[in-house]
Amino acid sequence: MAKVDKKFDYLGLIDRAVYNHLDKATNVRNNVVYMLDRSNVMFKYHNLPDSIPASEIEKILQTSGFAVVGKINGELYALNAGLGGETDVYSRPTQAVVSVPYLNYNATWEIGKDCIVIKNDTAALGLVPMFAKYCTLMNETEISMRLATINERIAFLMSASDDNTIDSAKKFLVDIEAGKQGVISDSKVFESFKANPLSKGNNSGITDLIELEQYLKGSMFNEIGLNANYNMKRERLSESEVEMNGDNLYPLVDDMLSNRRSAIERINAMFETDIQVEFNSSWDYRIYQGESIHNTGEEISTEEINTETEEAPETVEDTSTEEVAEQAVEAEPEQEKGEEDEPANS
Repeated sequence: MAKVDKKFDYLGLIDRAVYNHLDKATNVRNNVVYMLDRSNVMFKYHNLPDSIPASEIEKILQTSGFAVVGKINGELYALNAGLGGETDVYSRPTQAVVSVPYLNYNATWEIGKDCIVIKNDTAALGLVPMFAKYCTLMNETEISMRLATINERIAFLMSASDDNTIDSAKKFLVDIEAGKQGVISDSKVFESFKANPLSKGNNSGITDLIELEQYLKGSMFNEIGLNANYNMKRERLSESEVEMNGDNLYPLVDDMLSNRRSAIERINAMFETDIQVEFNSSWDYRIYQGESIHNTGEEISTEEINTETEEAPETVEDTSTEEVAEQAVEAEPEQEKGEEDEPANS
């Protein structure tokens, strides 16, 4: 039996570490999954039951746009279900069709009585459509960058009128690549061989593609509340320019947090739980005024926001006008006494 040498291939990447730039569907799908890996840690849950892993409920919310929370055999689950039934006055579904083959369970729950619907965002779209848009554009940019990089290898175009000249030109290039001195001795070959240099002056194609990729990547991160600035000026950015888009980062993630908290309040009331949710990881701190967002649903205490203020030196207490006047009166006799002593000593 032949021995397969997979030295140091502990992760089994010999067959998988291959990038095909023309397989657009696979590349876009992989990039979307990598973005979901990042956004999956956007929220931190407290007091979730063991039957609802935080990573699973976020995966359902961000990919499907909503999740249905209800009890099966006494255990609370967050499931991917179908919504339907006669709509209410706001055209919202009133029933959830649940099917869990693993538990051999099929049922139709009434929303608000048997289950609660958690929406990822107000429109219940999830993050996949947005990620797919940016990842598709970035994949096209990467293909263009690859072609532009390969074209940079071509310094000039060569042409020849006969086979002998072509063979001599190839030998000439082989000698140059091998480090030898290339020589063309035949004048006929020299006359029939032409090399047309390609003008590369002011060729900013690769630079423009890099800037486009950074713009798309920065815009995608900004959409989910991460401040990834892109520099289109080709020069140093000032501090105000770096922070100027801070307010644009938060509306979507604030909407996502608001939908989760609203649904969790109803879940706690219906199933007598004490689940809480807050921002996590890179989303747990806002650049704008350095305001902490420890999202407990309560007002942020002074200790959380102004930790530096507590360490500052104490300020001088204000002195009232009456106290200043009393100090002045007490100082006057001493001053007059000093003035009376001067003639006696002179």
